Amino acid sequence: MMRSIAMLTLSLLAGCGFVSYEDVSSDPEYSRHVGAEYRTTSGLQVYRISMDRNYGPSPAIHKIIPPPGFNGPEVIARTSFPVGSTVRVLAVERCKDCHLDANPRVHATVHATSDTQFGDLEVQADLNLLSSHMQAIGKPGPSG
Repeated sequence: MMRSIAMLTLSLLAGCGFVSYEDVSSDPEYSRHVGAEYRTTSGLQVYRISMDRNYGPSPAIHKIIPPPGFNGPEVIARTSFPVGSTVRVLAVERCKDCHLDANPRVHATVHATSDTQFGDLEVQADLNLLSSHMQAIGKPGPSG
């Protein structure tokens, strides 16, 4: 019995660690998002999150997070991403290692088009954030 509990605990903790993602941009379920532009309908924040196991500044990812957000040693910085900010979806990725999740863990890699403070940084946003805190404003044609 104790062995089973230990195995279950280890499995659950493994799901909380570092995971890998696969590009699913061409999958019909997700391809409609690629190239689409969205405008925020509520105030959000962009977090710079350490991906170093010792919480060093590099490597790091940038992620759009809805309120209330979170704190912890992995948060290197955060900045406001106000209502009306716009993004363009560059790619969609799905977690390959998240076998215990009830729903697939999917995020969009976006480029902030309304704010120069992010330059050419690629920022991640959970895919459901696009419909819960953003509004689609268009998809560029073949020339755009």
